[in-house]
Amino acid sequence: MSFRLTAAQCALISALCLSARAQSPSPPLPSNSNLPALSPAPTERSVPPGPAVPTGPAAQATTPDVPALAGGSATPNAPAPQLAAAEDSKRLPERDNASGLVPRFLGFLGPYRRPTVPQLFPGDETRLQSLIRDGKLYLTLQDAIALALENNLDVETERYNIVLARIDAVRAAGGGSIRGIDYSVQLTPNGVGGPGSPLLNALTTNTNPTTPTVTDLTSLNSTTQTQQSLSELSTGFQYAAGPNVPLFDPQLIGEAGYLRRSDTKALTSAASSTGAATTVTAQPVDFTELNLGYIEGFSTGLQLEALINDASQVTYGQKTRLDPFYAPSTSVTLTQPLLRGRGRDVSLRFLRIARINQKESRLLFEQQVLETIYGTSRLYYDLVSLGENVLVKQEALRAATKLREDDQDQVNLGTLAPIDLVQAKALESSSHFDLIQAQGLYKQEEIILRNQLLRMASPVFAAEFSEIVPTDHIVVPDQLEALDVPALVQQAEARRPDLAQAGLQVQTGKINVNASRNAALAQLNLYANVETRGSSEQPYEQLGSTGTGLPTNPQNLALGGLDVSTIYQAGVQLTLPLRNRVAESDAARDTVQLRQVQARTEKLAASIRQDVETSVVALQTAEAAYQAATASRDYQQQLLDAERDKLSVGQSTDLNVLQNEAYLAQARSTEIAARSNYMKARLALDHALGDLLEKNNVQLDDAIGGKLPQ
Repeated sequence: MSFRLTAAQCALISALCLSARAQSPSPPLPSNSNLPALSPAPTERSVPPGPAVPTGPAAQATTPDVPALAGGSATPNAPAPQLAAAEDSKRLPERDNASGLVPRFLGFLGPYRRPTVPQLFPGDETRLQSLIRDGKLYLTLQDAIALALENNLDVETERYNIVLARIDAVRAAGGGSIRGIDYSVQLTPNGVGGPGSPLLNALTTNTNPTTPTVTDLTSLNSTTQTQQSLSELSTGFQYAAGPNVPLFDPQLIGEAGYLRRSDTKALTSAASSTGAATTVTAQPVDFTELNLGYIEGFSTGLQLEALINDASQVTYGQKTRLDPFYAPSTSVTLTQPLLRGRGRDVSLRFLRIARINQKESRLLFEQQVLETIYGTSRLYYDLVSLGENVLVKQEALRAATKLREDDQDQVNLGTLAPIDLVQAKALESSSHFDLIQAQGLYKQEEIILRNQLLRMASPVFAAEFSEIVPTDHIVVPDQLEALDVPALVQQAEARRPDLAQAGLQVQTGKINVNASRNAALAQLNLYANVETRGSSEQPYEQLGSTGTGLPTNPQNLALGGLDVSTIYQAGVQLTLPLRNRVAESDAARDTVQLRQVQARTEKLAASIRQDVETSVVALQTAEAAYQAATASRDYQQQLLDAERDKLSVGQSTDLNVLQNEAYLAQARSTEIAARSNYMKARLALDHALGDLLEKNNVQLDDAIGGKLPQ
């Protein structure tokens, strides 16, 4: 319900209505000690303080009280270094950045030129060309990571998120709402060595070594990527719009035209000689009209509105006037909100959120880089292990072929039964089948890794190399380093970018909740107006905009005024919702949503602690398993050597030798799998700690720029 009242009536009704409501102020938003505090936003502009704000019940918000999140383990302020790094970093992805958003100095037409965004980066082949030799791509792990960070499309997409956050900051600085950033992060495909699919051939359960173990390679080709959302706000939910935002970008509104006024009749006298009034018809008069309005908002909520027009001349002039400024009417109005929409915290909320989102975008990019390094490292070391497995299968095939050739010679000499030669041929066939499967796994993993490192459209992709050769190998230390789990947990909480950006989401939630609580207040504006050649009261107009940056055109832009009147006005304008259920509900819902974000952030911190603890156990288990697998391979080699010696003196059979040949090959494959599992457990711990960038000498600014040093 909206109506116009005098100042005295406003004050009386406001006191009567609000005195019946709860006069205790709503509790302030609880400060979350679990999350780092943000430094206040820099001052936007120096604006004179507005009028004095009334105190008492009219100044209190009456939003429902939603209790603070109770209990929960405290998340330390450790992510502060990550936040500081995100704030200090000013690097932008130049090859993807939008230009023309801010006009150049004295560029009057700058705001009206269309901003430009470069075409999608096609990829850089400089590093790739230097790694190709003899038609093969020789890769170290560092080379693979560098190629992925320079060319991977998931990383490239996340660079655009940094650009979007910068664009939002420009929009908010002009008085617009923010359009948001993307909180999703793409995980690298598992490859054929991922969870649920064996990296190497399964353990032999068939006691007959001449029967091959068949693995369906189509089920191992795991190329599906998972998208992980790091948004702590429920999907589809959003905070209320809040009060209007001042128009920080000044608005100039103009209207120009031509006007002819004709057939004007004026009563000249009521006492003529005939006793009747006479009229005089004036000649047509011509005017040019020019009405201008200027609107600008300031961070306190204050709005300046200046108007100039020639309406009084057009209405009362008796002579043609083509000069629109011959006798102009002017009006200057200052309006300051006293309750709803008052203060820098409310007026600058979108700009502050946009600046926080800029930090979040860098943390999200860092998380994408971390996931890309982690996934690329897994794929690389799986390829290393699969290549080692191919060598094992080749060696097993060579041994089976030699045994078959030796048996063939003995059959030719008549010293061996032909059935024993059949057994040797069966083992050779089974070993050949195992080699084919191992080569198929290697080729599949190679394709998946290559797709993560290169752009498919690159001509080098298909023309200049046909095979990836990994040059790094997995080395398991003789003794696992001592792991201090509490210290590692603290390190993870200090370095994880996902936890840091979750804390920033809590900060933006608090800003939105403060705004929705402010929107529940009554609308009470103090205004002052001066008009020359004025004729009317100051109309009640909406201040600012809903975040679109579009002004409400002044109602008196072209109103006619008196010829000589000068009017001075001042007063208050009031909109008093008598029940206010919509605004109250919005404020309560936004507070509940903030509690959900806080709860999910605490859950994320607990999940990080869990990840570190389980990764430590997995690493220790993998190291012990590798030691056991190595010992088993040594023992199996000794058994094979002993069986061969026994066969040479006639104390064993070819079947026993065949079995031990197969078991040794499987023991070697098991050792490779155990070594691979150790490396993946090591990578998982580094991933949980959030230090994969430092471990691989990757600077975040280099990754943002899209070019890593060679």
